[in-house]
Amino acid sequence: MTTKIKNLLTEGEEVLVDARIHSIIFGPSIVYLTVALLVGLFFHWLVGLTIVFLSIYPLYNAYIHYKMTHLVLTNKKVLSREGFLSRDWIKMPFERIENSYLEEPIIGRHFGYSTVVVSGVGSGSIAVPYVRNGDIFVRELEEELEKNRKISRPK
Repeated sequence: MTTKIKNLLTEGEEVLVDARIHSIIFGPSIVYLTVALLVGLFFHWLVGLTIVFLSIYPLYNAYIHYKMTHLVLTNKKVLSREGFLSRDWIKMPFERIENSYLEEPIIGRHFGYSTVVVSGVGSGSIAVPYVRNGDIFVRELEEELEKNRKISRPK
């Protein structure tokens, strides 16, 4: 976890889950590099080299997305961080969270990734694709929301 995330925490707040992106985002880049190798070996080396050159940007983009995307659950809120040169921070306190769910494709179920969506009251929402073990994040979030609701409700 980065120090930037620690700086956004309030007093008495602690990180419960720091969900990261699954390595499946490197899949298309690996396919491009494999095609480039095969084309370079069996067709023409210059065409293969061109495809390698063109596949550098998707590989770089996947690497930045992999390293810079965080979905953090604390005991008071959910934080989402995306981006490299321009970072987007989204903070949603538990009081504003209305719903959370997973969007899990068939291949995601097999490899262990999903899109985590946290909907807030009004039009705000956090959607982070390719989250590794997103079901654990949503389960922990639901448990924390239930604890928060029990504390905030007078008996």
